[in-house]
Amino acid sequence: MNRGNPFGIQDDGKTAGMLSYFFVLGWSMAFFAFHKNEKTSLSSYHLRQTLLLYISYIVVRYGLAFVFGAVGLPTNLFSSYYFAVPVNSGFIALWIIGLDGAINGEEKPIPIFGEQAQIMFATI
Repeated sequence: MNRGNPFGIQDDGKTAGMLSYFFVLGWSMAFFAFHKNEKTSLSSYHLRQTLLLYISYIVVRYGLAFVFGAVGLPTNLFSSYYFAVPVNSGFIALWIIGLDGAINGEEKPIPIFGEQAQIMFATI
C-alpha cells in the first residue's frame, strides 16, 4: 500500500476513471478509494464527466415524466417504451464514448456534457 489507496493498487488515474463509469458504486469507489488520496487530472476529468452524465440521466429520464404528469399530460406516454428507449439509448451511447476515453487514458469529452461538466464541477 505504497500509493495511498486502500487496495494497494498503483494508479495513474486510469483505474479511477474507468471505475467512475459504473454508476453509484463505481463512482463512489473511484472517488473515495482512488481519487481522494491521490488526485490526478485524468481521474478528476472522468469523475466530473460521469457525475454530470448521471445527474442529467436521472433528471431527463425520471424528472420529465414527473413534470409532464404534473401539468396534466398522460404520464404513461413519458414513462413508456416510446420515451424510455430513445433516452436510454442516447445515454448508453454517451456512456460508451466516455468509457472508451477512460480505457484509453484520454481526456476526451463526452458530447453534450463533457465540456460543461469540467466547468460545473471544477472543484472535484
